[in-house]
Amino acid sequence: MDIFKVHRQLVDDYKSFTTSAVDVRERRLAQHVQELADRGEQWPEPWLSLNPLFADGGSITELVADGLLHPECERIFRPKSSMTDLGGRPITVHMHQREAIAAAQTGESYVLTTGTGSGKSLAYIIPIVDRVLRMRERPRGVKAIIVYPMNALANSQVGELEKFLRYGYGNGNEPVTFARYTGQENDKDREQILRDPPDMLLTNYVMLELVLTRPEERKRLVQVSQGLQFLVLDELHTYRGRQGADVAMLVRRVRDACGSPRLQCVGTSATMASAGDLDDQRAVVAGVASQVFGASVIPEHVIGETLTPATTGDVDDLPELRTEIRAGGARGSYDDLTASPLACWIESTFGLDTEPSSGRVIRQKPQRVRDAAALLADHSGCTPDECATAIRATLLAGSNAAHSGTGRPLFAFRLHQFLSKGDTVYTSIEPERTRHVTSTYQVAVPGEPHKILIPLSFCRECGQEYLVVARTDDRGTIRYRPRRDRDASGGDDANGYLYISEEQPWPQDPVAEGRFPDSWLADGVVIDRLRRHQPRIVRVAVDGTEEPDGIVATYVPSPFRFCLRCKVSYEQTRGNDFAKLASLDAEGRSSAVSVVSTSIVRSLKELPTADLDAAARKLLTFVDNRQDASLQAGHFNDFVQVTQIRGALYRALADGPLLHDEVAQRVVAALNIPYETYAANPDAKYGPRKSAERAFTAFIEYRLYSDLERGWRVTMPNLEQTALLRIAYESLTEIAVDQDLWSSSPPGLRYADAGARKELCQIVLDEFRRKLAVDVECLTDDGFDRLQRQSGQHLTGLWSVSGRDLPRVGTVSSHPGTPGLSRADTRMTGRSALGRYIRDRSTLRNLDGSRLTTADAQDVIEKLLAILERSGLLTKVSIPDDPGPNYRLKASAIIWCAGDGVNAAPDQLRRTANADQGIRVNPFFRDLYQKAAATLAEMHAHEHTAQVPSQVRADREDEFRSGALPVMYCSPTMELGVDISSLNAVGLRNVPPTPANYAQRSGRAGRSGQPALVVTYCATGNSHDQYYFRRSQDMVAGSVAAPRLDLTNESLLASHLHALWLAETGASLHSRMPQLLDVESPAIPLVTDLAFALSQSDAATRATTRAEAIIAPLHPELVNTSWWYDGWTEKVINSAATSFDAACDRWRELYRAALDDQVEQNRIVLDTSASAGARRAAESRRRDAENQLKLLRNEDSDTGHSDFYTYRYFASEGFLPGYSFPRLPLAAYIPGGRMAGAGSEQGNYLQRPRFLAISEFGPGALIYHEGARYEVRRIQVPMAAGGVGTVDLQDARRCEDCGYHHIRQPGLDVCENCGTVLPAPRQNLMRMQTVFTRRRQRISSDEEERRRAGFELETSYRFSQHGPQAGRADAKVTADDLPLAEISYGDTAVVRVTNLGRRRRRNPDELGYWLDTVKGNWLSEKDASDATPDDDGLEDLDRAGKAQKVIPYVEDTRNIAVLRLSTSQDQTVTTTLRYALERGIEAEFQLEDSELSSESLPDNTDHGRMLFTESAEGGAGVLRRLVAEPDAIARVALRALEIAHFTTDGVDVEAAKQPAERCEKACYDCLLSYGNQLDHTRIDRHAVRDLLLRMAHSRTTPAADGSSSDPQRMDALRALCATDSERALLDTLASNEHRLPDAVHETVGDVHADFVFHNDTASAAVFVDEPSGNPGPGRDGAAEDSLFDRGWSVIRLRADRDWLAQIREHTYVFGTGRN
Repeated sequence: MDIFKVHRQLVDDYKSFTTSAVDVRERRLAQHVQELADRGEQWPEPWLSLNPLFADGGSITELVADGLLHPECERIFRPKSSMTDLGGRPITVHMHQREAIAAAQTGESYVLTTGTGSGKSLAYIIPIVDRVLRMRERPRGVKAIIVYPMNALANSQVGELEKFLRYGYGNGNEPVTFARYTGQENDKDREQILRDPPDMLLTNYVMLELVLTRPEERKRLVQVSQGLQFLVLDELHTYRGRQGADVAMLVRRVRDACGSPRLQCVGTSATMASAGDLDDQRAVVAGVASQVFGASVIPEHVIGETLTPATTGDVDDLPELRTEIRAGGARGSYDDLTASPLACWIESTFGLDTEPSSGRVIRQKPQRVRDAAALLADHSGCTPDECATAIRATLLAGSNAAHSGTGRPLFAFRLHQFLSKGDTVYTSIEPERTRHVTSTYQVAVPGEPHKILIPLSFCRECGQEYLVVARTDDRGTIRYRPRRDRDASGGDDANGYLYISEEQPWPQDPVAEGRFPDSWLADGVVIDRLRRHQPRIVRVAVDGTEEPDGIVATYVPSPFRFCLRCKVSYEQTRGNDFAKLASLDAEGRSSAVSVVSTSIVRSLKELPTADLDAAARKLLTFVDNRQDASLQAGHFNDFVQVTQIRGALYRALADGPLLHDEVAQRVVAALNIPYETYAANPDAKYGPRKSAERAFTAFIEYRLYSDLERGWRVTMPNLEQTALLRIAYESLTEIAVDQDLWSSSPPGLRYADAGARKELCQIVLDEFRRKLAVDVECLTDDGFDRLQRQSGQHLTGLWSVSGRDLPRVGTVSSHPGTPGLSRADTRMTGRSALGRYIRDRSTLRNLDGSRLTTADAQDVIEKLLAILERSGLLTKVSIPDDPGPNYRLKASAIIWCAGDGVNAAPDQLRRTANADQGIRVNPFFRDLYQKAAATLAEMHAHEHTAQVPSQVRADREDEFRSGALPVMYCSPTMELGVDISSLNAVGLRNVPPTPANYAQRSGRAGRSGQPALVVTYCATGNSHDQYYFRRSQDMVAGSVAAPRLDLTNESLLASHLHALWLAETGASLHSRMPQLLDVESPAIPLVTDLAFALSQSDAATRATTRAEAIIAPLHPELVNTSWWYDGWTEKVINSAATSFDAACDRWRELYRAALDDQVEQNRIVLDTSASAGARRAAESRRRDAENQLKLLRNEDSDTGHSDFYTYRYFASEGFLPGYSFPRLPLAAYIPGGRMAGAGSEQGNYLQRPRFLAISEFGPGALIYHEGARYEVRRIQVPMAAGGVGTVDLQDARRCEDCGYHHIRQPGLDVCENCGTVLPAPRQNLMRMQTVFTRRRQRISSDEEERRRAGFELETSYRFSQHGPQAGRADAKVTADDLPLAEISYGDTAVVRVTNLGRRRRRNPDELGYWLDTVKGNWLSEKDASDATPDDDGLEDLDRAGKAQKVIPYVEDTRNIAVLRLSTSQDQTVTTTLRYALERGIEAEFQLEDSELSSESLPDNTDHGRMLFTESAEGGAGVLRRLVAEPDAIARVALRALEIAHFTTDGVDVEAAKQPAERCEKACYDCLLSYGNQLDHTRIDRHAVRDLLLRMAHSRTTPAADGSSSDPQRMDALRALCATDSERALLDTLASNEHRLPDAVHETVGDVHADFVFHNDTASAAVFVDEPSGNPGPGRDGAAEDSLFDRGWSVIRLRADRDWLAQIREHTYVFGTGRN
């Protein structure tokens, strides 16, 4: 297979796609764009990596002879093909596998870290088998547990084990038994495993957690596996952050549960710790492994790969080398090629290198063929072109030459192609001949920071450039700034364009010079309604301000209405300018990836049969976000289907025009799609087959007519737009000429010439067609119902119609519309676009020669429609409640004709062009429909993510493995070690988070040694993507840091202690929540038996003992945290039963809400007074409620795949270990239906982490799932005590000077963090809960990116209080003994994110969203000051019964750091510093983008207060290190300097950067990203250079801590207490981790307070009142008044009331404690 040919075709296709949208007109700009294309800026030459040869470790026979293996291994480890095959000669192992076998025999733990495809699994399988075979008396039970991070890995490994241990022995005769136990097994297999445990158990960490926790497995599997020998963690490098810490604790618990203190742990990793030499790498990996295993791993037991050359040729044999080069490359057999000088040179250049310090043979960094060819040319004396050709040919020859013994090809290589979306062109505001032109985005011209850079967009017709600006009035000074937001709809004068042209400047009198389009003029003057939209001449300086001396420019307000050069006019005043103006970065990610996908698969399918197996003609593409995977699969399928249908229509028209009764049949014939592709029953014959064929033809007819609807889809222009289709109408010429037909029409029409009448009729009929006002059966309700039934019976997959893809058949009427009419109804009146055309642009005139008035135009339209109806082209239709007449175009009147491919069909009512110019055609899509469409047959895609049910995922894996599924878009579920041996191509929709991820993903291709292509798409504006696009070699070569774990996270440890306790109780959680809770009782309490089991004190005692033993080794680290105290373990275990009950509360809320909804909707259904529509709506919602109840009860599953499987539910609530599941998630209900999700008729709950859900699940937000879009329409309303219709709302205060969060409390008037007076409380805050969605429509190829609703989110924070001490650690950052900054680390701090409203709302002071408090529907106030276009899909406020405005929020705990500078700085410094530190932290600690976030906080003295948040509690523990390690911030600052283009001593390396453009203030390579584009003008790397230099030489010193975790403090406080009640209160405060008092029995004047609490700005006195007696002097009301006068707060607590309840009423004093 010639992978280079596949690659060339890919680049050609992508280049054509990206460059076809627009032709740039201006010479310098066009030259710049052409130079970029010629240099391949968006498609740089690919990197080539050559898989090296691993050193030979000897055959299994030799290892047996050496005593390393049991003799039976020689029979086991042979290649075998069937159950009866005894195998040939034993396999040969690599040297690293031999070293692993030797390490295993020491009994010590070890780690193997080698490249992909190196046979890591044998490095633990062989030792395990050998150990079991050597056991003299083999005890019953599991000897080895192998843990995989994903089920797909376990599935793959089972097949390999079967070949070794079952083939040649037969079922039941395995020398060593094995079984998979991952939750996918049926009841029979599961029972077999429990009854007769295997020697080797293959599982995943979640299932292993269940084995330890569920009583049946613990009894039958764990207790019979005492003395467990091996625990293997495959893909060790994936265990990072919270998931890695959970697995580390799991390992410790397995060791404890199996009574195996000498447990031998084994880890494998493809890539880890690539920095430094071999000894450095081993030390780092050993440290990580020791932390994960909870046992020491010495560096000598970290085993790396040993490489050896495969070739023996002499690279200095120049005559032979030249001969091979000039012959076009080396050829011949395997032995011939190994002796080739050229092949040897290639291996040493692309495959192998030598480590200078040790002389070891190591992997060569990836190289480019062009660069290597230049080196070879220097060495050989041949030309670089000759060398490049010879290199490629020799690589291909080597890939086809296999070793006679191993079957391995000489050269196994991959091409790594990085594609960039590319940025648009930017210019300064200067004359065309002198302006600065660049495609590297930054805010200012390099070397001239006073000159701003503005992005350009280009007229899609003529290529004229426009500067895209936002116009602002800054106290009388007009400023123009760059605008990146493409949405310029709505006519907002703040958005617009600057036109600058010396050749054709906009004149002072544009009418006289004929510069307006004809449609703008009437009687030689601009039409009144358009005057305010006229371009206006301005003078603009280079800094963007209007000045008298500035350059002459013309400001064009949006929406863009016509081109000032070519006069193409857009009569449509609403909509997005994207359809009119193109920027060079305009191609969307989804379209680009669909184009890339189709190109690769097309090329693979076109290869000769002998070159590539049929199962290998496929593409696997990785997507990091599961919703993006769904979006991309839906986009691809629509892209392919639309292309096929359009291409088939074009081919069908080749033999002549087509009429309605034949067009669908002819297109079906042209499609030539195999029956099996679309038929639900592919084996059907006779009548059923004919019925399926008829259903398919009807489906195609439906899609053909649907595609006629006007859309002007820019992302995928239709056949009319690409000039491949022209629509004519039956007998239109004759109708226009027939004077009798027009004799009674108005004069303007009666006396018009036939040509004018025909043109007008054509425009009218085109409008009918483009509005889909077509009378064809498939678009009617009845016709579509039949089509849907036929589709459901006979069709499948993409070639079927969904019940929710309802047609929007239109009607046309000539009378004015009325409110409430369907949007599908079109009004052709004298005031409509057609009326304006007749008045202003047509040649129709009154008898006196005057232009027609609005009334005249109305008469013309009414008569015209009547004549066309009389002539048989239109038909009248009846519309309920509409007197009419209403018309539709008869399908029989449409004539489908082939276009010429040159002149696209005009749309005279919206888009006009000069007669000599025509509408521009996109050549890429024209060629796609003409030439490529026929090659896309049977091409389709599916997503493979955690959103898809596990069985469906497994089925898709099988389909993909066989090649039946040619394209699969997957989240990282397929990343790790899944063996798809026949895969030659891998795509990446985005740059992976780390080089380790890239190595895994790219390693899926070419696993059998075949050449492979890896394509990565890099989005412009994504800082991560662009960083690695510029440094793609780093991503391919893989410089990977070892994962970091934080085992001292409180909630993480508590969840594992809960699991220990639950196991000791012996209680089973079964599989369904109703088995644990009494759902018949209103309070839904725990069932009696479970409550009793959980209350047993002896279980708590046993659990405490075990927990303390497991945690003991962590004690040195725990004592340094802010939350740990002696007795913590016992307290967690003793309160576990209460915590368990509280963890049920979310399920209780969901269940009650669904049950109440079912009852209410059922009431409406049975209510005879309700309207039919209301009852239908209630039936649908009742069905949804019943489906929700089924899901909540987990009725259809006993396995752990449901979110409401009991153990998984408690993990998501944080009670049990969560691993990779979101902790405390929010859910969105996706309604059922055929398209609702793979195999899901009853719907689904999608779960997201809270801080993601606040935006992804916000009002009106779109959710992408299984090829469809769902809109968030409703929310579960948290009900207040008042019952239905009342909302549980909260008031809170956020300090305006530091962002600190306060719940509203009496007497709380100043900030507890900074002492500033607090603002008025923000009211109507509503805790966000489960949301409910409605399906919108199937994803189409117009979907480029997930539409993210633009919400304004506000973050506030609050440090927690942990028992005797605060959950914060403060430190000071100093340099040269001078203060630089203060930093406060918050351990499990409370973080609240509030959704204040849509970011683009018109009135920023209007906060929140309207909510129907009874139904829970989000509402839209269409005419409100804060309404936005995103509200269009929501129910109207006026129709709601009871409405209230609410502000949603979410809250959770996170590790945070708040940094504040010691001196005042301007906003540019503080903003730049924040992004620089964020990027520096990510680089220094190798965090993924998503693992850390930052944002600015208020600061009244401009000290730049900023918040850093770790994305997951129990994450990498990085922020704690910033405070704890003296040099951590210094190291971060050094990284930040490097990222900002400075050396460590502050030299600006960009100043000398040639020939590339220097970074003036900031660029996408350093600190800019799309995510921070609102701050771009405030980011200047030079502004923070000196500050970063000082930080780079700083030290961080912990501040003196006023509180102490010393138990002596607690003893001292207790000793001061005078009564048992006071001591009881103190104990309650400590045990629930509330704040302790600063003083006991303190006298304040004449007042004697029992407890006193102080902070920086306020104090509080607490009186503990006994139930009997009145307070005496010093404690009475007079004492309170005295304290109030001093500014104190006073709290009275009663000894006869529940202490905890009273404490929680005053959290502003006692803190929030533990929830």
